[in-house]
Parts: sequence; C-alpha cells; structure tokens
Amino acid sequence: MVEQVDVAVVGGRLAACALAAPLARAGHRVVAIDRMSFPSDQLSTHLLMPAGTSELAKLGALPRIMALNPSQVRWLFATAEGSECRERLRPANDGIDFGVCVPRTQQDLCVVEAARDQGAEIRERCTFTELTWRAGRVSGLRYTDAEGEEHELAAKLVVGADGRRSNVAAQVGAWTPYRLSQNGRGLVFRYVDDPRAGTRDAETYYALREGESFGFAFPTAPAGKLLILFMGHRDEATEARKDPEGYWTRKLAEHPRLRERLAGADPSTYTKLRSTGETPAFFRASSGPGWALAGDASHFKDPVTGQGMRDAMWMGRTLAEHLLPVVGDTTAIDIATREWEAHRDRHCLPAYHFANMDTRVEVQSPTVCELIRDAGRSTEPDIGDLFGRARTLQEIAPLPRLARHAVTALVRGERSRRETVLTAAEEIRTQLEIRRERHADRFRATRPVTGSDHPGASWPAPPVAIRARRAAAASAASAPPAAADVRQEIPA
Repeated sequence: MVEQVDVAVVGGRLAACALAAPLARAGHRVVAIDRMSFPSDQLSTHLLMPAGTSELAKLGALPRIMALNPSQVRWLFATAEGSECRERLRPANDGIDFGVCVPRTQQDLCVVEAARDQGAEIRERCTFTELTWRAGRVSGLRYTDAEGEEHELAAKLVVGADGRRSNVAAQVGAWTPYRLSQNGRGLVFRYVDDPRAGTRDAETYYALREGESFGFAFPTAPAGKLLILFMGHRDEATEARKDPEGYWTRKLAEHPRLRERLAGADPSTYTKLRSTGETPAFFRASSGPGWALAGDASHFKDPVTGQGMRDAMWMGRTLAEHLLPVVGDTTAIDIATREWEAHRDRHCLPAYHFANMDTRVEVQSPTVCELIRDAGRSTEPDIGDLFGRARTLQEIAPLPRLARHAVTALVRGERSRRETVLTAAEEIRTQLEIRRERHADRFRATRPVTGSDHPGASWPAPPVAIRARRAAAASAASAPPAAADVRQEIPA
C-alpha cells in the first residue's frame, strides 16, 4: 500500500524537525525518515548564539534543552594580534539573550521529541532508497525500515534534509553545487571539565586568534563542561588523528590565552579528539518540481563561524512558513519553494562570505585588528553581531569604518606600511564586490567574489541509489563467468 502524506522528509535532525513541527501544528501530515536512531551523534561543534537559541524556542525544543542544564552564555571574548574585546551578546528579536552549546546526542533527541509532540512523525532506522516520479514531478519516496520491509510514501512535496552527502540531491540532479569554495581550515575538538565553572568565564564564548590559528572555548551542557576547539590548517586534522596528544600539547603551547583558560582542568576528564579537514562551502540548487533541499543538503558554510545549526533550523522553519499557505496546491508549492530558495540565498550570502574570509589561513589583517580593538572600547554588542546574525559584516564595518581603521593601523605602525595598505585595499575590494553581488540579487549566482570564494575544492561523485546498487549486485551474482575464465576451461 502507498501511504499518503502532505510532506515527506528525508532526514530527521535539525532542519527536518524545524520544518516538520510547524507544518504538523497546522494539521498537515508530515513524515520524516532517518537511517539513524536517536540519540545518536553527529560531527558538529554545537555552538548556538542567542539567535540559535531562539530557533530552538520557535521549534518548541527549548524547555527540553534547558532541562539539560546548559551553560547560558551572554558574553563574547575575542582576540587577534594584540587586540581584544569583551562584549555582551545581542538578544534575539524575541528577547532570548543567551547562547547554548549542547552535544548533538542530547540536542537532536530534544528536537526530535519536540517535533513529535507537535504531531510530526519521525521514523528511525529507515533507509531512503529512491524517489518516485509522476509526469516529471517528484511524487513521493520509497524506503526500507529496520526489518528490511519496503514502504512507499506519496507526498505533495519531498524535502531532502539529509546532509552534505544528500541522496535526494543526487536523485533530483542537484548533487554538484553550482557554487563551491575550498575550506582552508579544519577543526579538532574535545570536551573537558571546566576549571572556571560558576564564574563569568563560564558564561563567555572565547574566540582566540594566535597568528594563523584559531582556538575556541565554548561552555556547554551540562554546566561545568567546556568544548575546546582548534581551527588551524585543514591538514591539522590528519596530524590530530595520527598523534592526538602530541597535537593537543602543541596547540596549547601555540595558544597561551587558551592554555590559561584551561589552567587547573583535570586531564582525566578529557574526551578523545574528534576532527575533520574537509568542509568546503557550497550552494546547491534547492528547489524543483515536487522537491526541495534544506539544511546542510542545501547550503553549507565553513564551520569557522559556527553558523551551521542555527541556519539548519532557520531554513526548516522558513521553508515551512512559505509552504503553510499552499500545502494543498502542488503548483503553488513549486512556486513557494523557488521563492524560499531565493530568500535563503539573500539571508545566507553575507555569512557565507564572512566564513570564507575567516577560513583563510593567515595572520589577521591590521584593519580587522583595529576593528576588534575599537569594539573593545565598550561592552556593548558589536562584532558579536556577526556570529549572532543580528547584522552583516557590511553593516558592522561599512566602508568609512574600514578606511578609518586602516588609517589607524598605519599610524600605529605595528606592521609595515606596505602590508597594511595592500591588505586594506584587498579587503575594501572584496567588500565592494560583495555589495555589488547583493545589489544585483541574481538567482543562483555563480560568479566568484575575489577574496571570498576560494578555488580548488573537489567534489565527490554522487552516491548510487540503493535500489540500483541492489540490482547491480543481483545482476552480477546471476551473470555467467567472465570470458577470461571460460577460455581457461577450454583445452589447448
């Protein structure tokens, strides 16, 4: 039998639940399938600023999250090349004024349970096999459950929220991104017991830059735990896997402020190091007849700015908002998903460029160091708005402010005049290109921005559909012996 639903979703984590919950609340039947069971882990740095905490609240998951007793983070401390600032995080529009950092095993379970409470069906240990089509439009999907039984869902819309290696994207022909930027940095992280639990430092996100390397400290859940993250060159992920403790010792020596933040921590509480070195940023075509992509399947930024989880929930929620008025009309659905994709691009492009610029493995420019130093003159929200998505970089640092800081850097003379002038000119050129791109507002723009989009990223071949793999295996098993084997059996 074919099961009828309004919306079928492949994936069951943040984007999927943020989409499913509001649709289910409105009385629509939504079924999401995920090959994993919950709780289960996901490679992620878990950072949410107040805007991300606000998305948890909109999803209905915040009460469960708060029951985990996470640290409530209201401060940001940032450094770069002798400059520093400590500022309060700007509250989200709904008044939520703190960030949280919850491991994915706990966070995703809270989100799944919240979506279920609102009427969404999240089916675990179900493996997507293929899409179904009718008259050139996606009409549903097939999957197998934990017992190997096959099922089919007929849906007005199928949404792929199945991550960067999205099988849905592969089957609709959107596997290869239309815009792709190589990452410069990798990430290596572990959890420790926080030696400063109960102090203001346990309510502060630390973003500490030493030369070309980033070191971060994020108070997490439960309160009293700390996530330590290093982001150097992407090749450091391989180094960390080969010699975890040697890498850890080297990076702490490289980051004296982070070493000071960890002073007194008990090494016996350290978890193992986790790492990845392949995180290219991209945009995929994310809407088509009967289908859409959301979350990391749709768009991914370099994790250096910690925007992935917030954006996944934002994408799911805003896609639902575009769908709610038109769920009963397939033609209107296809128009709404295309309009949503354009809305997503406008919202995410500034953060995409900011992350691309921060992923360059180089010493922070004199102009940006002056920007941080200027922000440090008060504790009011300023550069933290970049991470909180309250303002874009272009709003925080308009061209006159950048020019003023470049002049200040020249007067200060900590770098050569040549270096200061050249880097300032490159930064201003990049900002002008970003402004031109936003003004043009082209749908699925592919033209790279100098100083942001990095060439050289490779992209793997698309996955083969499970049903096609099974058919190929069955065909191989029933095929006659290869010609070479037959010839060996013929007498000379």
